[in-house]
Amino acid sequence: MYRPSVRGGEIQSHGLPCRSGRPTTMPMADGVARITELFRRALADYDMLAGVGRLLVAVSGGQDSLAMLQMLCELPPRQRPQLVVAHFNHHMRPEADADQQFVCDTAAALGCEYVTGGEAVVAYAEQHGLNLEVAGHRLRHEFFRQQADATHCDRIALGHTATDVAESLLMNLLRGAGIEGLASIAPTRERLIRPLIYLTREQTERFCQARGLQFRTDSTNLDADRHHRNHIRHHLMPLLERDYGPGVEQALLRAALAVRDELQWTEEHVCQALESCQKPSDSGLCLSVEAAAALPAGLLHRVLRKALSNSGAKVRTLRWEHWQSMANLIVGQSGSGQVDLPDDWTARREYDRFLVEPTRPMPRCPLWHESIRLAIPGETKLPDGRCVTIERHSGTPDCFPRSDELCAVMDADAAGIELYLRQIKPGDRLVPLGMNGSKKVSDLLTDEKVPVHRRSLTLALVGADDRLLWLVGHRLSQLVAIGPSTTKHYRVHLTEPEVGPAIEAAPDSQARFKPARKSERNTERETDCSSE
Repeated sequence: MYRPSVRGGEIQSHGLPCRSGRPTTMPMADGVARITELFRRALADYDMLAGVGRLLVAVSGGQDSLAMLQMLCELPPRQRPQLVVAHFNHHMRPEADADQQFVCDTAAALGCEYVTGGEAVVAYAEQHGLNLEVAGHRLRHEFFRQQADATHCDRIALGHTATDVAESLLMNLLRGAGIEGLASIAPTRERLIRPLIYLTREQTERFCQARGLQFRTDSTNLDADRHHRNHIRHHLMPLLERDYGPGVEQALLRAALAVRDELQWTEEHVCQALESCQKPSDSGLCLSVEAAAALPAGLLHRVLRKALSNSGAKVRTLRWEHWQSMANLIVGQSGSGQVDLPDDWTARREYDRFLVEPTRPMPRCPLWHESIRLAIPGETKLPDGRCVTIERHSGTPDCFPRSDELCAVMDADAAGIELYLRQIKPGDRLVPLGMNGSKKVSDLLTDEKVPVHRRSLTLALVGADDRLLWLVGHRLSQLVAIGPSTTKHYRVHLTEPEVGPAIEAAPDSQARFKPARKSERNTERETDCSSE
């Protein structure tokens, strides 16, 4: 696909034909028309709205997200999807509740649907040993994914700009990141789109001023010493602009997009190389040392990253030293060795096998081969000591569990009067919430990066006809989604035994969100569902 690149104060085509068939060089003037053109160019270059009927728009209330929302609203009717505004309250600042109300009022004034939610990010960060930026990112993105499913949105629009791309590239460069880090923030990734990718923060501010848009200011972004990103924003970037002239942000954006182009076209070669090296394994990752050692150094690093990511390891926590140590294990002359990795993972070589797996074996549950009928309502004991509880309620639920919890709510009439629990089996398919077509369970687990050695332990809730209604701890089926016609619902909960083996709950399962209901949109405060 043709895509122009941003250079200095211009967006260039390098003489290649645009969609109109003519080369173009478009000055990046200060006017709203030029800013809007860049916004729509990004939408077109990356097919961001292709096939999108409903779009979840993440809005904090700041200038970037507010400009994005306004420009989306100004799209021609045939190009504009139905917009659902989503706001996540971090509860970190005294003005956080006022920011939330501001976003609700703005969405209502624009005639958009909106949903809100929140979490005590500081407490969550302390509980999980995370810094505030990582904790906020994790909770915020989970909220957006949950709400996109609940509101049947095809994609999620985030307000990252070219300035954010430049700052992230510098952050990654200074910590010694590899080629993936130099690609910085992706214009699109899975369901996420970033329509402001060609615009700088200065341009979104100009747009807001030109449109007379009032926006909120996050006071934490003004503290130059609060976060590493803030230090780069308030010290390093101004220094670069002063000493090397204007256009640094666009130059860094251009570099990041060029790196990402290289990553995309070579991805197929990485997958082929991984396939040629991979060997069967009961847990974690296993590569043939002979095949892996024959790869060029750069390709070996990318194969390792791809393989670890597929196995469920958190590759973002690995540093250059970890990757180099693993590569040395593979290409070295020693027949054995071990490297300890973050988050309780271990890499080791056993002669011609290179293995990466959890340091402590994952807890396992006894397998059973028959479906177990569940009591409705009531409790059902499972062979492994766990318990399934089903409650039957009238009306629609007030609170929805997160997608990765061991709890689900579903339309009782759609589910039927007989429910069974069994372990997944080859060929199982599920119609994921928010989708029309079915998808292989094996593909869903791959998408969610469930380690191979844990997939056989995944449970399925099925109806009397063996249709899969809930992939426990992962995804609910659209077949039993709560809707306007729901008159009663089931709340199904799987509990772990107090003593004995157990399957681990998905990460971050403590965080819970309450979707906004239309009748309460202007007054709703976030409610913790943990009491349910």
